[in-house]
Amino acid sequence: MNRPRPAATVLVVRNGSGGIEVLLGRRPARQAFGGAWVFPGGTIDPEDHDVELTGIDLEDGPWRAAALRELAEEVGIFLTDPEHREDEPLEGAAVYRAVLDAGAVFEAERLTYLSNWVTPEGLVKRFDTRFYLAVVDPATPTGPISDELEVVEWMVPEVALGRHEAGEIELIMPTIAHLEMLLGFDTVEEAGDYARSQTTIEAILPRIVRRNGSVEVELP
Repeated sequence: MNRPRPAATVLVVRNGSGGIEVLLGRRPARQAFGGAWVFPGGTIDPEDHDVELTGIDLEDGPWRAAALRELAEEVGIFLTDPEHREDEPLEGAAVYRAVLDAGAVFEAERLTYLSNWVTPEGLVKRFDTRFYLAVVDPATPTGPISDELEVVEWMVPEVALGRHEAGEIELIMPTIAHLEMLLGFDTVEEAGDYARSQTTIEAILPRIVRRNGSVEVELP
């Protein structure tokens, strides 16, 4: 059986002049979801389980650690106390060591568990991904981006969905679903309240179906 790999993704949101803005980046063609605009994130690595290294001792610690590490790796945003920045991209355990050496700690509580999506059976690459919401100050800058992204951009969800409909950008199903969710809120405070109000999060399990000679991904 092709078991899905545990992964974590972060919807980084801020209040903008046109409403909520969310951070998206375009994946290079050679990588998973190549060419698509996605939220920062990736699979859980061994170092994400090391509590002494990450400083995160929670039930879902490895997922939160991976989310925070990927955010720092891919777009240079360190959700730490005190604030921390790097001038060059870092990867893996080096992210955690840089934070420790600076006398800072990752603020895992700034992530709110939002949803859980599992890649359909039948695909070669499968992920069991937990999506988290992180609210940042509008003045929060991005840092150096990794080679896992070609470009990053703050987008209003409605604009991102419109560009996708027009064929200007590519979005995958979970990204579309979360952008549509954000359409229901005028501010990040409202989005945060909604995320925190969820008491039970059930896995979303899309499936592959064949219909009229074509293959489609269908939500349950």
